[in-house]
Amino acid sequence: MKKIKFVTLFTLTILVSINLGAQSNKEIFTMFYNVENLFDTIDDPKTNDNEFLPGSKKDWDTEKYNHKISQLTKVFSSINNSKYPNIIGLCEIENKTVINDLLSNPYFENHNYSVVHKNSPDGRGIDCALIYDNNFELLDKEFIKIKIPEAKRPTRDIVYAKLRFEKEIIHVFVNHWPSRWGGEKETQYKRDFTASVLRKHIEKKVKKDDFLIVMGDLNDYPSNNSVQNVLVQESLTNLCNLKDWEDRGSYSWDNQWGFLDQIIVSNNFLNKDSKLKAIDFDVLDEEWMLHTKQNGIRVPNRTFGRDSWYKGFSDHLPVYFIFKVE
Repeated sequence: MKKIKFVTLFTLTILVSINLGAQSNKEIFTMFYNVENLFDTIDDPKTNDNEFLPGSKKDWDTEKYNHKISQLTKVFSSINNSKYPNIIGLCEIENKTVINDLLSNPYFENHNYSVVHKNSPDGRGIDCALIYDNNFELLDKEFIKIKIPEAKRPTRDIVYAKLRFEKEIIHVFVNHWPSRWGGEKETQYKRDFTASVLRKHIEKKVKKDDFLIVMGDLNDYPSNNSVQNVLVQESLTNLCNLKDWEDRGSYSWDNQWGFLDQIIVSNNFLNKDSKLKAIDFDVLDEEWMLHTKQNGIRVPNRTFGRDSWYKGFSDHLPVYFIFKVE
């Protein structure tokens, strides 16, 4: 245990020293955000999107949809000192239309993005997507199917992209693992299985000197078996483990903050001699993004509580990772 603490402290020291060091010529800003049910108002006969249609109990309509887009844009325009994200991972988006509507907001008009997305087999029609700007060249992409044995419902694909940045190769995997609905222990095998599928793809796709970014809502915490033992092991670094967060996190459950939303990277991001070097990892948790409950506990200010429109942002907070190029 002492050895583990020492390694974590040493790695954190590297991260902090990089952050306080000389300014780099270029910084790359990567973020992940579970945007909580970003549905359009059009009925998709192939999915169960009835909850987010005009005339439903939520009475989802154009006004509420536009308000949701506006709220999400406020988050994007506030994170990392209002700098444009270079790489964006999203989950809980219904289709490419809602991504395009988000990127059509005036805030993004001076920044060019490409989108990697495909409708996944999730019953409600919610997907993952990767958005990247013109700093990167797309070399390959794949939508990884997760066929969990004995599972009654299909889950989201993992979105994979192989990017070239200058002369470096960066592999990005965007995830939204199976939920804990039905009980944490009862559903743990689903996330363990998903982690094992992802691990096999990493071992197949990522070469020794390549860089790797895994991001997503894993529906498990950094210390859970699926993340710590199956996926991360000793060959990757979970950036969530490099700080003492106290009462901060990306998600609040049972009045406790934690990180369901995580960014995991290849260890070479933390190598002092590496071309790409980690600068910082953090979560955006501004006061205006939070709701204070009657018991004084703060939670993310979400869009809906059951069928009550809260006019918020999401039930998750975005996490982000910044690295520099030397």
